[in-house]
Amino acid sequence: MKYSFVCEEDGKNIKRFLSENIDGFSLAKIDRQLKLGEIRINGKKTRENILLSFGDKVDIFIPESMVEAPVIETVYEDDNIIVVFKPVNTDTENNLVRLVSSKIGLKVFAVHRLDRNTEGLVILAKDRETESLLMRAIKERKIIKTYRALLSGTFENKKFTATAYLKKDEKAAKVNVFSLPVSGAKEIVTRFETVAEYDGYSDVEIELVTGRTHQIRAHAAFLGHPVLGDGKYSTNSINNKFGFKRQQLRAVKLVFGGCKGKLEYLNGKVIKV
Repeated sequence: MKYSFVCEEDGKNIKRFLSENIDGFSLAKIDRQLKLGEIRINGKKTRENILLSFGDKVDIFIPESMVEAPVIETVYEDDNIIVVFKPVNTDTENNLVRLVSSKIGLKVFAVHRLDRNTEGLVILAKDRETESLLMRAIKERKIIKTYRALLSGTFENKKFTATAYLKKDEKAAKVNVFSLPVSGAKEIVTRFETVAEYDGYSDVEIELVTGRTHQIRAHAAFLGHPVLGDGKYSTNSINNKFGFKRQQLRAVKLVFGGCKGKLEYLNGKVIKV
C-alpha cells in the first residue's frame, strides 16, 4: 500500500515527518522501509534520512500487515448513511473510505471531507443515489457543519460572522485570504462564537456558512487568531508557546436539512460529539 504526503514546513527529517503522519507505524518500521528503498521523495528513491523542504512529496510503500489501522468510531448509521468520527492523520477520500467500507462490508462514498489533521464527524453514503442527494444538500448549504477549535488570542466580539475571499495557491498547497475580491478568489463566510477563554487562547465554536478548502484554518489566521498546532497557517512560535504539536480543530456537530427523496427523514436531525 502506498501512503503519500506533502511536507508543509522545512527542516524535518523523513523519519520524524512520517512518524507524525502515520498512526500505528513505529520509527523502527519507518527505518526498515527506508533501508529497503521503499520511500520516495518527489518520485526519487532514497535510503537516507534526509531533511525535507516545504512542498516535498513523500511516498512510502508499506505492507498492510505492518500498519495498525486507526480506530474508526461509528456515531450514527441507518440504511442510507453512516456518520463516523475521523481521527487525525487519516485521509478522507482514500483511507477513511477504505476503512469504513471494510468495517461494514459495503462500499461507501464520502460526500464531504476533513483535512488530514482535522478530526471529527464525516458523512458517508451507502449508495450513489444517497451520495448525490447529500452532495446537493451540502452544495445548497442546507447541512450545517459546526466545529470547535483552540485559537490563538481572544476576541473583542464574542459572537460574529466574518466574510472574506479565498484563493487557492496550488503550487504552495495552501490558500490565501483577502479582505476584498480578487481575481480567482471565492467568497467565504464563517461564524465564530467564543465558548471559553484561557491564558492567551480561546475555545471557539465555528460554523461554516460556505465550505472552502482550509476555510477555518486560513480565515482564523487571516483574522489574527490561527488554530493552535496548525503547521501551515499558524507559526512555530505560537504553537511552541502553548505546547500543541497537533492541530486543535474538530468537527463536532451536523444538522441535516434540505435532504430530498428517500432522505427526507433526515431533515432536522442533529448528530454531535
